[in-house]
Amino acid sequence: MVAAARFIFCGGGTGGHLFPGIAMALAIRRKDPESAILFIGTRRGLEERVLPRYGFEFRPVKSAGFKNLNLVKKLKALLILPAGIWEGLGLIRSFKPQVVVGLGGYSALPVMTAAVIKRIRRVIQEQNAIPGLTNRLLAPFVHRIFISYEASATYFPEGKTVLTGNPIRENLCTGRETASAGPVQHILILGGSLGAHFINKLCVACLPHLLRAHPGLEIHLQTGKADFSMALKALEGFGKRAHITAFIDDMPSAYRWADLAIARAGATTLAELAACGIPAVLIPFPYAANDHQTENARFFSSRGGATLLQESEIEEQKFISLLNELLTNHEKVRDMAKNMKALGHPEAADNIATTLLSLIPSRGGTL
Repeated sequence: MVAAARFIFCGGGTGGHLFPGIAMALAIRRKDPESAILFIGTRRGLEERVLPRYGFEFRPVKSAGFKNLNLVKKLKALLILPAGIWEGLGLIRSFKPQVVVGLGGYSALPVMTAAVIKRIRRVIQEQNAIPGLTNRLLAPFVHRIFISYEASATYFPEGKTVLTGNPIRENLCTGRETASAGPVQHILILGGSLGAHFINKLCVACLPHLLRAHPGLEIHLQTGKADFSMALKALEGFGKRAHITAFIDDMPSAYRWADLAIARAGATTLAELAACGIPAVLIPFPYAANDHQTENARFFSSRGGATLLQESEIEEQKFISLLNELLTNHEKVRDMAKNMKALGHPEAADNIATTLLSLIPSRGGTL
């Protein structure tokens, strides 16, 4: 009898790290329903709220970030790290994984370090064009590295790095056409899992002009908790044409509905938009580590699937003019949609899951 495959996924904190892990874990479960999967991360992220919906167990570990902190906070983070490693060792001893998968984010570091100590097979998945600090630190100590952009290969050892694209959840794009067939009538605005204050303010200022100018236009603005009441009040006069939510639980429905997206340039958002063939106006978060969102956005913009706007360059009237052009130039939007679709990797989760299952030692897995 073949022993059940056992995996730990660690990291997360934001949707950009967490949802690729969920996509990989779901793909493993489809291929091997008897597999056991545990997620380990931080209580300060989305894990405790999101993972139960997918039937995955979650355990927190002590962890803290290092990047862009003053010396005192960096020292505090270093002092927390041994406690997180100790907790990671305990979870590995009790769960007995055969492979540990790092998703990036500071909470992956103590668990992956514990996996090194216990000599468990280790894999990391990098979502962004410019890798994060945690994955760069871990790269020499892992057996496989899955990357989403060809450009990030230069940061990792060549022999164990595989370009797969960023994994997305199955059926996320079910029901969408390959490209927008008609005029833009539905604009989906995404600020990442926590919302984006700059985008919220910009949309509250500019969208009323567009809604008045285009009677058939509808918008769905995902604000995050902080700006939800502000946006709801500002756009309440447009009724159902302006749908405001703090968080979108049903992303497949949102993607089926959308003709155009306005979004940050987080890796998971871009992977999902590309797989669904949704053209986008991308406004990268300028303070992301290593400015990786700008590099992500530049990749899609240079290939014709999106328009890149930097926060520092945006003026309200120019933003309105750009959207007016996209609302009226159907041929341009169709071309953007086709280009976006061509950049998608809907098979990434299944391909990675196949490799992860092949690494199981009890099944003759080789490195």
